[in-house]
Amino acid sequence: MFTALKVLNNNVVMACDEKNVECIVVGKGIGFSKKPGDVINERIEKVYYLQEKANVVKFSELLNNIRDEVIGISEELIAYAENVKGRKLNEHIHIALPDHIAFAIERIKGGIDIKNPFNQEISALYKDDYKIALRAIDLINDRLNVRLPEDEAGFIALHLHAAFENSGVSVTMKNTRLVSELVKSIEEMIGRKIETDSIDYLRLITHLKFAVDRIERGMPISNELLLPIKRKFKKAYKIAASIAKHIENSLGMNVPEDEIGYLAIHIQRLMNDVQKPD
Repeated sequence: MFTALKVLNNNVVMACDEKNVECIVVGKGIGFSKKPGDVINERIEKVYYLQEKANVVKFSELLNNIRDEVIGISEELIAYAENVKGRKLNEHIHIALPDHIAFAIERIKGGIDIKNPFNQEISALYKDDYKIALRAIDLINDRLNVRLPEDEAGFIALHLHAAFENSGVSVTMKNTRLVSELVKSIEEMIGRKIETDSIDYLRLITHLKFAVDRIERGMPISNELLLPIKRKFKKAYKIAASIAKHIENSLGMNVPEDEIGYLAIHIQRLMNDVQKPD
């Protein structure tokens, strides 16, 4: 049983439990016609407790400085995202997401355009998070009578991905930017544009993302085809080695030759669609 403290919207209520511990309660219609002091004991779908003291303090500040509707929508989206992916988000998302959404709304209402130069990469690399973010944009625009552009979905997706992976948004953004830079470098060196809606593009950026992740985590992979790749795909390997230097300069970490070999295969496909070497 929970007691309502503050109704954020029809589906989200700040409450306290039987031990008088504050929490966030989410459920369809649980806030409808409720007032502070009313009991909530049905339709509850999610209950969130903020464990870290710093997050409790920051969330209290948000309640005083951000519209209830923004926090309520954020909590609905958090619950929806966890249901869709079947995983828990890092609790910091309860502060980061409403804070970000409130700032985005403020910018739009102030006549400042929201542009995301990496929206294409984000939508391809973090497909599930991006789909959830698109739903978020629709919900925010419908409920709060604003017009956030699709580019904003990319930023929300980054917040979701970082929270699911327990990493910072800055790290996710840095790696997304790096992948974008690597694709542009490859395009320049092979002399053609890679269509962003093509399977070639999706394969390439997916490989680059996981390659960067492996390098950062120090998880080398073995490539038994390395010698024939270097012999048969000389130009592709040379380009891959150049891309590896870019990665090394960005991350400050060594890129193993085995990793360069796998990248060379992807580059060779882009150049000529040939088969892997025997």
